Amino acid sequence: MAADLLSNLIVIKSSKTSKEEVLQELSDAAIAAGYARPGYCQAILEREAKYPTGLHTPEIEVAVPHADAEWTIKPSLTIAILKDPVTFDPMGGEGGLVSAELVFMLTIEDASEHVDFLRAFSTLMEAPQVLIDFKNSGDPEPIIEIIRARMR
Repeated sequence: MAADLLSNLIVIKSSKTSKEEVLQELSDAAIAAGYARPGYCQAILEREAKYPTGLHTPEIEVAVPHADAEWTIKPSLTIAILKDPVTFDPMGGEGGLVSAELVFMLTIEDASEHVDFLRAFSTLMEAPQVLIDFKNSGDPEPIIEIIRARMR
């Protein structure tokens, strides 16, 4: 179930300076927690090259990367709060490069989970202050509550 990924949550404050380094850090954390299989980072980088996940959200830009379900052990959400923005290509190729300040990496069991998460996540685009507060505080609970409410 898509909401399960919100129960398996990791938040990392990262000072990495490239997309590759951030995705490696997040992947390593997900693997160590038993959420993803070894090789997850390579799979996510390959998918990111074909299907970019940067989102131009108001006031604070984000990326929402994931790999195919074969790399997932348990659904999860691993979040990086970036000290400095990291460049991602935009989802759908629209609007130029994304300077992501937050990265929400998913391990998903089927493609519909990604769609469900993005639909729920889109609510946050209407309330960018929640994302800004999260970046400043590191407390994911307000974000999780909004997403969980929309995924029911």
